[in-house]
Amino acid sequence: MTTGSRFVVSALVGAVLLAAGLALWIAVANGFSARTQPTRVERLVLRTLHRWSVPARARDAANPVAYSPEVWAESRAHFADHCASCHGNDGRGETDLGRNLFPKAPDMTQSATRDKTDGELYWIIENGIRLTGMPAWGKGGPDDMDT
Repeated sequence: MTTGSRFVVSALVGAVLLAAGLALWIAVANGFSARTQPTRVERLVLRTLHRWSVPARARDAANPVAYSPEVWAESRAHFADHCASCHGNDGRGETDLGRNLFPKAPDMTQSATRDKTDGELYWIIENGIRLTGMPAWGKGGPDDMDT
């Protein structure tokens, strides 16, 4: 085994041990209850995984639906029917479902959500994100105009 290979293997083993140690610390300190607030480390890991979950090519996708008052009204009605149970009608996530998920439903009025591209938002809604409570909606594929 070359020196470079040994370094890579050692780094991977170290990362796995660090992750296992972190998981053990969280379990001992807080348990895995959805009621406890996530630690800074958990928030950082979740934000990073959330970002990585959207493929780079999907981030740059443009919204194919042009704005119009009719589209806006239909979108608001769709949100109220499909999204508000977790995200709330005001988008803040302060519903019984939204606040009891782990991680909690994001506050869509905050920059962390508002600053996502149309492509990121579409991909997240269309495909969901594992281990977050965000289900996959839509039919799948890039032509789903409803999503």
